[in-house]
Amino acid sequence: MKILGKFFRKKEVKSAVSDHLAKNLSAIQKSLGYAFSQPHLLERALTHSSFASQNNMQYSYERLEFLGDAVLQLVVSDYLFKNHLHLNEGTLTKYRTILVNGNYLSECATRLDLGRWILLSESSRRSGQSDNDSIMADVIESLIAAIYMDGGYDPAARWVKKHVIDGKPDYSAELQSFNYKGQLAEKCQRLKMGNPAFEVTKTTGPDHDPIYMIQVSIDGSVVGFGEGRNKKEASQEASEDTLKNWDVFFPDKH
Repeated sequence: MKILGKFFRKKEVKSAVSDHLAKNLSAIQKSLGYAFSQPHLLERALTHSSFASQNNMQYSYERLEFLGDAVLQLVVSDYLFKNHLHLNEGTLTKYRTILVNGNYLSECATRLDLGRWILLSESSRRSGQSDNDSIMADVIESLIAAIYMDGGYDPAARWVKKHVIDGKPDYSAELQSFNYKGQLAEKCQRLKMGNPAFEVTKTTGPDHDPIYMIQVSIDGSVVGFGEGRNKKEASQEASEDTLKNWDVFFPDKH
């Protein structure tokens, strides 16, 4: 990752920062908890396309956002993989979704008071875009990329750990929102289709660590499949499979 970071940094054209950023640089870096050796990367990370267009600038944060999304995904995936050794791929994916979704990233931006530093056109700022959830989430990603390009993977990972991962210590509790079995039961009851029936069709693996395969049926028809290290996990996966393919089996029931 260090080699990749150096490659990207070599390709970047250094530029002087604006008077606005120079005047507020110390305050912004203190708020972010990171001091840039290349402050122009920070300015780019905070520059919205409306401001760039208004001021005839050749860059905004959009390209950084692309890179920052990838770095964020990697850091969060690496953290979850190393700190939740008992979880399977499906649950790890759901944890990651909770930590990298736009609404949560917007919350992170609000905690850091980023809205006051984002460079927006006057019309965009008057219309309240400095508090726009999508823009706030985008800037978090662009900042991650800027830190990565400025210092490499390790500083970016530390920043993500502190301001994204540690900012949501209850992320595991939010898995309740992924209660697919409950959602499926509620949908069947609402549509007067009876209760879904779950059946273990196969068990593989050693006795001390079995893998359960479950199918779910509605109105006598098999509509979903799942597997897991226990029946609850397999039932959740089968319910998720059913909900994803609902329109295939029940196109007239919504």
